Amino acid sequence: MKTRILTLITLFLIIVKSYSSVVVMNGLTHSYSGVSGDVITGEIILINSSDEEQRVTFELNDIIFSCTENRIFTSETTHSQSSIDWFNAELMDKTLRSKEKYIYRFTITIPKNQNLKGSFWSTLMVNVEKPIKEEALNAKVGLDTRIRYSVALLTDVNMKEEVNIDFKSIALNEAKTNGKRELDVKVYNESEFIEGVKLTLEVYNDDGEKIFESETDRNMAFPGFCRDYKVDLTSLAIGEYECVLIAESREKFIGANITLTID
Repeated sequence: MKTRILTLITLFLIIVKSYSSVVVMNGLTHSYSGVSGDVITGEIILINSSDEEQRVTFELNDIIFSCTENRIFTSETTHSQSSIDWFNAELMDKTLRSKEKYIYRFTITIPKNQNLKGSFWSTLMVNVEKPIKEEALNAKVGLDTRIRYSVALLTDVNMKEEVNIDFKSIALNEAKTNGKRELDVKVYNESEFIEGVKLTLEVYNDDGEKIFESETDRNMAFPGFCRDYKVDLTSLAIGEYECVLIAESREKFIGANITLTID
């Protein structure tokens, strides 16, 4: 059974790679900043690399975050930091000719409310409407998958406040099946702005010598929500260590001293 599942996944990836002919050229995260009343112009650059026409549609969604659940993309509910109502574009669908490069332009209009402050966000879903060719993988399984991109639109409004992040939880996670060992860290963003947070873990032995250091990627922590990080500790030997965990955003730092026991 495992072999059959892996075969289907591999074939799926080959098909997606072969048919994903419309590509977003300028990234899936677009960040802007302004003050009350500003009109911000943005663009998404698409290219149809195939030999056929491709119809593309655009749809606005909200992104719902949580400290306990996975993020949700939805058009059925919203939140206080949504920027969906600020978005405006002249069209929401476009047929791209073969090899055509197309620039989709839009505006984000920040309300004139002078008390408005913080980060606001929404996402533009870019759907390639022509489906991937249906393949009969066996007598019971078919594939009719569409390509969909989520382009995050992030807007910081008015002056940024001080960084206000903290550690929500820190836990050692040891996998019994493969021996992998990770430090699971949950960072909570208490400010009103999105923060790009990077973690650094320094590990010291009994003599106070630093024997290990690891840095995570810089990831976005949204205001009022958590961001999960994992630090691989598989290479550390059995023992007890003193550690310094540092979170950094906008060159501001918070730290925590932790004792790590590996047995």
